[in-house]
Amino acid sequence: MSYIPPHKRNLKDPVRPSPVPDSLVPKFKKNIDFKSSSDKGNAIVHSGDFISKWFLIGSNGIEDEVPPYVKLVPLSSDSSERIDGVKSLVLMNNDLQRVNITTESRKEEKEKEEEERTRWLLLAERVEEDLVLAYEQAKRAMEDPHLLDSAKLRLVARFGKMIFYGRQAGGPVAEYSLEKTKRIFSTDVPTSFIQNIKSKAIPSHKFCIGEFKETYIVKALLNPVRYLVVNVSCLDKNLDMRLMLAGKRKIMALTEKEMSKIQELLDSATVDPNVKGRLRWPIRKTSSEYRILEVCHVKSTIYKNQTLRLRVRDTDRFNERYGTGEIERGVTLILQSVNTMLQEKDIERGCVMEMLRDVLGTIWDFFRCDAN
Repeated sequence: MSYIPPHKRNLKDPVRPSPVPDSLVPKFKKNIDFKSSSDKGNAIVHSGDFISKWFLIGSNGIEDEVPPYVKLVPLSSDSSERIDGVKSLVLMNNDLQRVNITTESRKEEKEKEEEERTRWLLLAERVEEDLVLAYEQAKRAMEDPHLLDSAKLRLVARFGKMIFYGRQAGGPVAEYSLEKTKRIFSTDVPTSFIQNIKSKAIPSHKFCIGEFKETYIVKALLNPVRYLVVNVSCLDKNLDMRLMLAGKRKIMALTEKEMSKIQELLDSATVDPNVKGRLRWPIRKTSSEYRILEVCHVKSTIYKNQTLRLRVRDTDRFNERYGTGEIERGVTLILQSVNTMLQEKDIERGCVMEMLRDVLGTIWDFFRCDAN
């Protein structure tokens, strides 16, 4: 199954949040998350010692070079989505024999799955040192109370797809360096992936429902500081993975008068299920000294087990600056136990490796929910 871009998925997966009941309208303001920032909008913020790695994992394990059977292809044959005027591309494994197991026996299929899982777990050895180093740098930054909330470091694993642009489709990728190719990580996943997670991965890993949230987010965003991003392109899978360590920054500069004006702006919003983002402002508010950058209506379900939190969300987003909107579905694993352990002093590397392998094993089980 080829990757379906968000704008096409809206048509094929018409799962739009249901209209807001009357009882929700007067209390939606309590569920508004206002994130304040400069007019730069959603610019990504990196620490001075930011670590970025990118791995490709295929049938031979972690690839040091792009295999010759991998090509860059458009998101879909009829996709018109472009970035900077160039059509968006994804990596595709063109050697079908490497991933076709329909003629194999069940025993052979199971053996192959175990081999793939073993190769995947080698990723722990590649990321351990950078992960420990990123935490050391983040903890030093947390000593400055004006920069970070010391309780808000988060380590997460996200599923999605690496999207490339600035290159032409076709031809072996090995002909040029992908490291110099512009790329983004899209966290939008197919509905089928979420359905399979709920029916397979959640029961097998003993997750239970922790809470359900419905939130309206108004962004003029003060973005988290990123300390580590590890992108993993899974050449034999339909989805990729991102491991990221980031820390929330404190808002220090808003006065009471500014907060009052912001609250006035929020109070003037009206819930409208017929508009993208599901919040609408009176026309007179468009001239406010505070400008709304983005509006999101998020419905998320949190699942928990002893070591992890799983967030499954539906986001109805509208970007006020560009007049664009989309419905996005995402799956995030919050690695609580690893995050807690790596913030302790004098941690043993052996414990880090053991817990990291356990987490990667869980992530691999989630990948198996991908309907290739």
